[in-house]
Amino acid sequence: MFDSQKFHLTLENFSETVEQIDAALSKEKLTRKECMNAQLLLEETFMRMVNLGGAEGAQVTISKRFGDLNLQLESEGAEYNPLISATDFDEGDEDYFRTIILKSNAAKMNYARKGSKNLVFIQVHETGSRQMYYTLFGMVAGIIAGLVLRFAAPPEVISIFSETIVGSVQTMFMNALNMLIAPVVFFSIIGGITGLTNSASIGRIGGKLIGLYSLTTIIAICVGLTMAHFAFASGVPQVGIVEGTASVEKISLLSSIVNIIPKDLVTPIINRGLLQIIFIAVIFGLCINKLGDKVKILNDFAKAANIFCLTLITAVAAFIPLVVFFVMAALVINLGMDSVILLSKLLVCYVIGSFVMLGTYSSILLIFGKISPVPLLKKLPSFVAVPFATSSSNVTMPFTMKFCTEKVGISPKISSFSIPIGATINMDGTAIFYSATGIMLLKMYGVEIDSAAIFALVLAIFTVSVGTPGIPGGGIVLMAAIVGMFGVPAEAIAITLGIAPIDDRINTTTNVAGDIGVSTILAKTENLLDTSIYYKI
Repeated sequence: MFDSQKFHLTLENFSETVEQIDAALSKEKLTRKECMNAQLLLEETFMRMVNLGGAEGAQVTISKRFGDLNLQLESEGAEYNPLISATDFDEGDEDYFRTIILKSNAAKMNYARKGSKNLVFIQVHETGSRQMYYTLFGMVAGIIAGLVLRFAAPPEVISIFSETIVGSVQTMFMNALNMLIAPVVFFSIIGGITGLTNSASIGRIGGKLIGLYSLTTIIAICVGLTMAHFAFASGVPQVGIVEGTASVEKISLLSSIVNIIPKDLVTPIINRGLLQIIFIAVIFGLCINKLGDKVKILNDFAKAANIFCLTLITAVAAFIPLVVFFVMAALVINLGMDSVILLSKLLVCYVIGSFVMLGTYSSILLIFGKISPVPLLKKLPSFVAVPFATSSSNVTMPFTMKFCTEKVGISPKISSFSIPIGATINMDGTAIFYSATGIMLLKMYGVEIDSAAIFALVLAIFTVSVGTPGIPGGGIVLMAAIVGMFGVPAEAIAITLGIAPIDDRINTTTNVAGDIGVSTILAKTENLLDTSIYYKI
């Protein structure tokens, strides 16, 4: 889990030691690009520390932690940050081309001063698994702590832990999520709609692509609802009663449609009226695209605001392991192992639902593409580790396009268009998550699930899945908004945080598999699929 190697680097042993470091990095199964990039950054940083900072040498440490690999340069001497000079240069500088190496990799580097030492950190490889490990550790530790408190602690201690400590941590975390619900939904939907409209404007191919993605999303919602119906038919612990459940029972098709249009722009945001916020966002997105350059400033603002909101989500998500520890401990204390069994059922729903969707993609490929899905099914296992590891459709996008072109035989004319759109609007795995989790939470809070409730749930899930951020944990906020339509408190989402990292990876893998499947169908129907590559195993 944790490992490190140390090297002493000086001008005298520079070449020999750099070769040793390169050999050590090569053993870590890094790509050649990562090794070369690390070597360039190491050499340039060291030379700056010696020539400009007056260092006599540096201790280089290769540290490995949870799959992440980093280099640390440590040197004695006066305070000197070699990264500052990398931000102030022009083409007339003698070391312009060397400096641009540092500038282009600034996000991967950091500087710190510790006592009399200058420390420079270089990120060589990031797996993105730390959050998963931390969260799993928090979940296991929380279960153990809960069992210990349940059977060994006096009632007074349990009361203080559950109400004061867990209640405070959970309230702060869920308040942060509640704060983000309206802006995340609003700007994510605008981003999805503007991208969709721009791409669909190319005509027939865009319309066909959108139709296929919509079809698979509807199927995914039905799969999730069906799985949840059987998994949570009985044995669901009751944790609360929704006030005003009678109002939910009166939901009808007509009222659902009429109430989508709000009376003003402020009330939906204050009350977190999800469907109304979505309606406003869709209208805004379509109008922004229609007006084009006339409202470019609005388009740029919406994109910037979306990035800002996603950054906030990432910051809040960093506290998930801590919240998971307290939540799981409290669940075990209050519900015993029933909570663990409940989450296990939910996870099984996700896994089985993903396999059902894989069969769905195969059937659609056979029916619409009139081509055997077997070659694609044989190739997918070698690729799914990428989306599973990144837990992000957006991050996986370039790898997905490369796989489609080189391994599946899809023309770049299709893959360069369908994959980015799929990363935005095709969220089949996320739709299964919304459906199964939604049914479980509604039952836990005593909401009657009739045809009207199912309609409202399907409508919300289908629309929200289009704008779900393609980043780890992006669906948590939107899930809170969906169940909030029925009066379920946002705090209820904390129940699922224990399996959130695993669920994120399953969802992303399903989403990306759907992108590849639909792209293959589209390429085949447009005669842009190289069958010699497709059938080559």
